[in-house]
Amino acid sequence: MKETILILHNPKAGDKDHQKNELVNAIKEAGYNAIYSSIRQKKWQKIDKAIDIILIVGGDGTVRKVASVLLKRTWLDKKLLLSLLPMGTANNVALTLGSPDNIKKLLNRLAKKNIKKVDVGAVDLGVEQNFFLESFGVGLLPKLMREMEKIKTDNLESKEDEISLALHTLLTISLSYEARQAHITIDGKKITGKYLLIEVLNICSIGPNLKLAPEADMTDGLFEVVLLEEGQRDVFIEYVKNVALGKTKKGPGKL
Repeated sequence: MKETILILHNPKAGDKDHQKNELVNAIKEAGYNAIYSSIRQKKWQKIDKAIDIILIVGGDGTVRKVASVLLKRTWLDKKLLLSLLPMGTANNVALTLGSPDNIKKLLNRLAKKNIKKVDVGAVDLGVEQNFFLESFGVGLLPKLMREMEKIKTDNLESKEDEISLALHTLLTISLSYEARQAHITIDGKKITGKYLLIEVLNICSIGPNLKLAPEADMTDGLFEVVLLEEGQRDVFIEYVKNVALGKTKKGPGKL
């Protein structure tokens, strides 16, 4: 009996009809049934019982949007296998998972059924609870996200241009951002200091492809904690400059 794959696609960029046809045809040729749904339509959240596999086609934001719906499912609901075809800007989740960006390569991997459970972080803010797949933090990166929301990016021609803009914006912010005093407890150990950035990471890179935790593994049951002290400002700025210039794919070293 053929398995059925639900394609949850973010058609924000490119030719929607071309992408849809290419995805559906490739999946059918691989021996699956295919159902297509755009996440820009509300009906995608209703997942039919016939679905066996969900293929998320999009970037990190799309992954999180789908995860937020799936996490509301109960133990009585059918267990679904998830797969990811990266088509976003940064694709940090896909980079950590090593997901191929080619549909045929992805389907070949899917056929091997090398299934892994992915960690999800819980955040208790007192009055509400939330989750994270990528990271949770305070400081420079949340500030960057707020600044990027103010900038119009419609004129940018590629995802590389958008990442470049984010890196240059981060450089500007990093020059004058004020470090904040923080008291942190990690695995029972108390740490105090003034920090420019505090991030709990489930993935190796965040934001505009900043590799802050190169060894991070979404399947190992552990999170990485990155602390950027005030005295490390120059090291971080130099690292961001090198990323912007394409001089490095490595992280900034031990923070």
